[in-house]
Amino acid sequence: MHRLGIIGGGRAAWAYGSAWRRAGAPLAGVWLRPESSSRLPELLAAQRATVELLAAEADLILVAVPDRVIEAVAAEIPPTGAIIFHASGALPHVRDGFSLHPLRVLPPVGAATDLRDALLVFEGNHRHTAEAIARDLGARFAEVSTAAKPLYHAGAVFGANYVAALLEIANDLIADAGVKEAREDLATLALSAVENWRAHGDARRFTGPAARGDAEVLRRHLQALEERTEVADLYRLLADQIASAILARPK
Repeated sequence: MHRLGIIGGGRAAWAYGSAWRRAGAPLAGVWLRPESSSRLPELLAAQRATVELLAAEADLILVAVPDRVIEAVAAEIPPTGAIIFHASGALPHVRDGFSLHPLRVLPPVGAATDLRDALLVFEGNHRHTAEAIARDLGARFAEVSTAAKPLYHAGAVFGANYVAALLEIANDLIADAGVKEAREDLATLALSAVENWRAHGDARRFTGPAARGDAEVLRRHLQALEERTEVADLYRLLADQIASAILARPK
């Protein structure tokens, strides 16, 4: 496998670095800002390297920094024969390299992580190299164009971040109704909904009053939400989305 150099010490660096180690592949080292408190080099048993060393010794360099600085950090890498890639789902490739985004919530540094069976979504150049990475890490592979990447990432945000935001709303409403400490129960409820959606591609993937066409229950809900106008608007939008999705596919 390719020798990987890592720039950054966060979740993506941890996910790829630990997957690299698990696959028995070599690491050239990890570059961190001088003030960084990340334990990534120690956790990966990798040297804390300079950018110059990574440029000289790595076959691949992962730029695992916040999206807003990926381009600037990549521009600071000295001339190198290494292929430069990043794991952002939102941004296109830099330096004639590629992006390889795991369609998975990545855990904090040090927590259990595993990219096996994850879908790694590729964009950019060096497709064969990216496919080899996915294969060696036991992951699956898909490709999006540069133009389609914002749409792809918006879908990923709906599937992860906005699910968490909806759970926050649900928790607040249930707590305001007088039911406290329901966080774990809501998580179980959400997981059961996800499993139901996964199991069925037809109308059965949805449950609840919008799926049943129960207008009276919907009316009562909206009445209860009338002082929470933004939540009420979101409720209407999602109810309409469920109704439209059911109509769009055979039952």
